[in-house]
Amino acid sequence: MNLGDVVGQLMREGLSPQTRSRIEHAAGGNALGGADSSGGLGQIIGSMLGGQAGGQGSGGLGGLLGGLGSLLGRQNAGGMSRGQAGGIGDLVGSLLGGGGGKGAVGGSAMALLGTLALSVLKNWQAPAGSSQVGQAAPVSEEEMRQIAAPETAELCLRGMIEAAKADGEISQDEVQLIVGKLQEGGITAEEKQFVEREMRKPQDVAGLVSAIPNKQVGVQVYAAALMAISVDTPAERNFLQRLASGVGLDHEAVARLHQMVGAPAV
Repeated sequence: MNLGDVVGQLMREGLSPQTRSRIEHAAGGNALGGADSSGGLGQIIGSMLGGQAGGQGSGGLGGLLGGLGSLLGRQNAGGMSRGQAGGIGDLVGSLLGGGGGKGAVGGSAMALLGTLALSVLKNWQAPAGSSQVGQAAPVSEEEMRQIAAPETAELCLRGMIEAAKADGEISQDEVQLIVGKLQEGGITAEEKQFVEREMRKPQDVAGLVSAIPNKQVGVQVYAAALMAISVDTPAERNFLQRLASGVGLDHEAVARLHQMVGAPAV
């Protein structure tokens, strides 16, 4: 069972009408692969990896994740094969409804969420009056491994499902609609059962928070949840506030993440 694939499929299908626009906003400039990545994640991760990701020169999310994927592949992180990791840059378009197989979609999703988390926690800031990235703290091998870990993928999936429950229980019709879309994307019977089971449980934000091992994973889970809802109701905003408080995210970190994906403030 690879729950990262399920996270990717949910991001591709869009639990929220805003999912696509948030992926595009995170890509920066002209969206996926755009030439103008100033202030975008490409520059941020390029700075954090000391230029290994080619952030400033490659442009957009495609180049960003290509570099991140190459580094993950060299370190054999999280069980991701060298071929899968190295191809993330080319296949990240699958998150926006393009090509790419199941594994590529999952790898792209987890890399995007992990990069958002690291960018927030490394406190990236542009110099005053400039769109250029300052020097960010380096990324450790353990931090990179954690991005693609199966346990992180499961928590991100749970975060998305808990977010979808914020406005009330997910109806049986909604469960079947979501699961049906996931089946079209090729999820396994075991993955289907996991999703159905989690969707039918009562909302348990405290249980989710207690399972999150550290702040990096917490931000990654928060980012996944943010991709799953519109953030246009008091219940959704309250859910995000409870999640942020539970994993120890201050207002500044939350605001930065929302800005990076173009989501409303909470």
